[in-house]
Amino acid sequence: MPKSTPNQISIVRDGLFTSRRLTDDIADTVPTAQKLVKEHFGRRALVAVELVVTSPKRIARLAATAQAMAAGIPPEVHHDKLLSFTAKPNDLYSVTVIAPKSTIRVLINAKRLRRRPREIGATLVWAFVEVDQLCRKGALERRIALTRHEMGTHVLPKGKARSLYRIEAEMEAEAAKVTGQIVGKVIRQNRQAEAAAAREEAATAATAQNAAA
Repeated sequence: MPKSTPNQISIVRDGLFTSRRLTDDIADTVPTAQKLVKEHFGRRALVAVELVVTSPKRIARLAATAQAMAAGIPPEVHHDKLLSFTAKPNDLYSVTVIAPKSTIRVLINAKRLRRRPREIGATLVWAFVEVDQLCRKGALERRIALTRHEMGTHVLPKGKARSLYRIEAEMEAEAAKVTGQIVGKVIRQNRQAEAAAAREEAATAATAQNAAA
């Protein structure tokens, strides 16, 4: 059963061997990650988002199916086709795709995050940056065009295809940059809070020692 979080976000554990604990940790981290991205951009993406915690073996097929359905490609055409950005699913922490009914789906690599639980926060920040990107003007149409191109239903001229792939690469670079900025800010704030707490503890100890003297 999907786990619900505020603001049209649901979390699904896909597969019998997908960790329940990891899924719960992701659900607990989602509100903070979403808030950090909202604060960075000054807006929240007004779209339903589904996070699917799954295995790397299933990511490529789930991504292709979601985007094909969103692009209006029939099952008999897309059932044996995959998309270029999921060519190496084992290397992915997550991938964000368009999905039917004007939703966005984040496919999360459970195997990778189970081995690196400290990366959950950064992975979700990156995912919500990508959600913001896909909500921008023209983003949905570009992703549909690339999906149809790669699945062979509407092949684009080489120049147009290169232009769309270049935009996708720019979006990935932006996601990496923004995630680094947000995570770096959180780390600095945590260190400042720890230093302030240490100073307060030292001051309290000194006061107690003086009083005892």
